[in-house]
Amino acid sequence: MSKKRVSLFRNILQFSVLSLIILFFIGNQLGLSVVDFETYCPMGGIQAILTLMQDGLIACNMTVTQMVLGAVFLFTVLVLGKLFCSHLCPLGTVSEAIGKAADRFKIRRDINGVTDKALRSLKYILLFFTLTITLKTGELFCKQYDPFYTSITLYGHRVNYLFATISISIFILGSIVFRLFWCKYLCPLGAISNIFKYWIGVGVVVAILGSMYFFEVGVDISIIVGIICLVGYVLEILKVETKQQSVLKITRHTHTCIDCGLCSRSCPQGIDVADMEMVKHPDCNICGDCVSACPKDGALTLNEKLNVKWLPSVLVVVLFIAGLVIASQYNLPTVSKAWGNTTEMDQSKEFTIEHMSHLTCFSSSMGFVRQMKEVDGVLGVNTYISDHKAEITYDTTKIDELSIRKMLYTRSKQFVKAPKLDQELAVHKLRVAKYLTEADLKIMAEALQNEGIYQLETQFDTEIRLLAFCDSEMSESKIEKLITSIKHRRSYPYEVKDVVKSNVPINGIGLMKRTFKKHKATFNNFKSYPREQLRSIMLVLEDFPKNENKFKELSNHVAKKYKGVVGIHADYQAQPTVRFFYIQDKVNPDEMVEWAAKEEMTLVYTNGESEQVANPFKFKLTN
Repeated sequence: MSKKRVSLFRNILQFSVLSLIILFFIGNQLGLSVVDFETYCPMGGIQAILTLMQDGLIACNMTVTQMVLGAVFLFTVLVLGKLFCSHLCPLGTVSEAIGKAADRFKIRRDINGVTDKALRSLKYILLFFTLTITLKTGELFCKQYDPFYTSITLYGHRVNYLFATISISIFILGSIVFRLFWCKYLCPLGAISNIFKYWIGVGVVVAILGSMYFFEVGVDISIIVGIICLVGYVLEILKVETKQQSVLKITRHTHTCIDCGLCSRSCPQGIDVADMEMVKHPDCNICGDCVSACPKDGALTLNEKLNVKWLPSVLVVVLFIAGLVIASQYNLPTVSKAWGNTTEMDQSKEFTIEHMSHLTCFSSSMGFVRQMKEVDGVLGVNTYISDHKAEITYDTTKIDELSIRKMLYTRSKQFVKAPKLDQELAVHKLRVAKYLTEADLKIMAEALQNEGIYQLETQFDTEIRLLAFCDSEMSESKIEKLITSIKHRRSYPYEVKDVVKSNVPINGIGLMKRTFKKHKATFNNFKSYPREQLRSIMLVLEDFPKNENKFKELSNHVAKKYKGVVGIHADYQAQPTVRFFYIQDKVNPDEMVEWAAKEEMTLVYTNGESEQVANPFKFKLTN
């Protein structure tokens, strides 16, 4: 292979990775693909490994794939060097490209001396806060500022707008003005790479984490992370010349070298390769550009003996693919908690609840665990947020699977649109392969506004079913097609197992009564007044059911203004109504109705603070 192909092979790999990212990004935006780029982030995987070691749980949204790729990344740095940075990292590729463009206009500069050493501390400081916050909260702090994640998700989930905008600005401007500014001075993954580049750094990490694990050292995690980051920073600024453990090293053979200096000028990192016999600089990421630029055979090699020039690019691809294959064979729970004793566990069983869309992160998993701990007979829970499922272990002498499933079920209703009151409606019962939540019903309702469907409900017998109230001519095949065609988060998540049409129809007024959520409350010392002083006024609700969940706010708005108003009762009779109860001679009913119908409601809270909110209610007096 010719010398020029060394750099060309890396450039092709970089271009291919960047092209795939752009292609899948466009596909995601157009709804043609569903690629979670976070899945392939080794930084998140390393943090997930640490949270698993510390707490026995995986950081939010992390899966086995991230963890395996994080472990592969560390192995690669330890044995082969910083190949990820030079061959796969999209930020490194883009930063190099911006820098080369800036060089054409002679804009870019190097930072040297004390300033260079001081700035190198920034990535260790950022690494310190990233790891400690993640370990203490279970949430990936790096997502709040990571320029790649921010860009590829367009300020997606958990991105801090200010932090991310600052980091993107620094990344772009830094790449223009200074050589690889982000990679050298701010990248926390680069800091981890430099720690694992030397046996000293690896030894410190292993000793500290090993002591924590085996001796249960009760030291604040911030101190431990701080020591590791400090060791990494010291090793970097001292440019430790101890024997490196990596197999691949750039070696200059002085007896062959013609001292042309092309290797130094071609180095993306600005390393003076021509002044070294073996490149041990912490910034060296085995890119091979210097080897490619060398005009003399055998003067500059990737290793003293082994000099297969395409090897770095092939190795990093092979290791990445191997990581994906290994990860596909395993699955670890996000949270794994068990609290049953030995006797209980001996007589326990386990079952899995799938399609639990509300299990999305560490926080929701822990909330589910706390809920299950309150159930007598439940002994443990494993949650898998990547699959949105939970495994529940229970004592068969105290509870059964059906009881737990029924207990977890919460009946939900979602109004879609109002039928005519005398209209006959059909009721379809659907078995949907998903644990349906209120959020699911809202998604369905929004998608079905113009499809002859008026209300959706969930119902539990031996499993959760979906009730759909539809036009009487709606067929089973059509309702199935409508539900399965609903798109959510760029996918079609609702799979219908079967559809059964009820033999008992319902008319429009019956559905509206079924839909109406009654509300009854008393306040302002209701019981202290004699019955003969009590009066009431009934109003018809004109915009039902868009306002049906706002009766508490309406009560607050009226009762805080008029202390003589002592009760409210909302019901559906021949039409949706709300009745206010008030004390004669204490309230002017006309004024009260006028206040209730104001465009804004005034809500007064227990701490004395008040708030103005839009009033969803419109009323008319009954005849």
